[in-house]
Amino acid sequence: MAERMLAARLYGPGDLRLEEVPVPEPGPGEVILRVECALTCGTDVKIFRRGRHPALGSLPSLFGHEVAGEIVAVGEGVMGFRPGMRVVAANSAPCGSCRFCQRGEFSLCPNLTFFFGAFAQYARIPAPIVRVNLYPIPDHLPAAAAALVEPLACALRGVEAAEIEPGSTVLVMGGGALGFMLAHLAKSRGAWVALSDPHPERREAARAIGVDLTLDPREDVRAALQQALGELPDVVIEAVGRVEAWEAAADTVRPGGRVILFGGCPVGTRASFDTARLHYQELTLRGVFHHHPRFVRAALSLLSAGRVPVERFISGELPLTRLLEAFERMERRQGFKFAINPWAG
Repeated sequence: MAERMLAARLYGPGDLRLEEVPVPEPGPGEVILRVECALTCGTDVKIFRRGRHPALGSLPSLFGHEVAGEIVAVGEGVMGFRPGMRVVAANSAPCGSCRFCQRGEFSLCPNLTFFFGAFAQYARIPAPIVRVNLYPIPDHLPAAAAALVEPLACALRGVEAAEIEPGSTVLVMGGGALGFMLAHLAKSRGAWVALSDPHPERREAARAIGVDLTLDPREDVRAALQQALGELPDVVIEAVGRVEAWEAAADTVRPGGRVILFGGCPVGTRASFDTARLHYQELTLRGVFHHHPRFVRAALSLLSAGRVPVERFISGELPLTRLLEAFERMERRQGFKFAINPWAG
């Protein structure tokens, strides 16, 4: 293993630098991966633009969190993993001992250990993640597909929280990668699914994955849904992450319906809801954040079985040296996710 590696480091808002840094060494319970693939994510773009994330730590910092690769070194005490194994890591691990973890509310664990550092040639996986959220990759599964485990796990949790059943009617708001995953998973549960997004190319792509109806949120979405269904949908999943979308989601579900607030808004923002409608029409509004280990395992199982249209979510491969280009293309809606190869020229 080399002594130095190429890695992307964030110094501040919009200040991303590719640098040669020392290859990390494993501490107790840790493993070092030779990164085969790191996927870009909308959260990465937000971190890049804002120059911060609550779990990122002090700057400059490595970042990127969707990763698959081959173990090249293990620390003292690591059990079940050895050099040469291909693995995928989730981007966090709960502590397992706090009151939230004891109740099974793992995403609320105040001691979550996060991983950043996927956009590099080698990555150090923290010991808590090695213990509960590191998984072998089947030989037939490409690294780029395996790296989808983390966002797919989040989408699986969102769909479960929505209590979608065969015959349910669902509106997904937002045509990004996670919106598409949510729509695909809802369809796989036997639901009728609509997807709203202002970009025509995203609506066309949604039809290609089997969405029943696509809508432009700048038009009268309520009227279009009532015309198609005779009523508003049972479930609305907001996957945009803007206050106006949260408010629209609560206004677009049928009486007795469920709203999943999946997209995270900026810290400190406030949304307003019609209290009479919320009360007298018995709406359920639920925030859903992150994933649990069982959803990570379920996501890997779906990917391994070929039950996820991976090609719909990954828009191409780029070398690490073109990471900024990947972010720019995502911001221009010219792709969903990009597979970053840190070894390509």
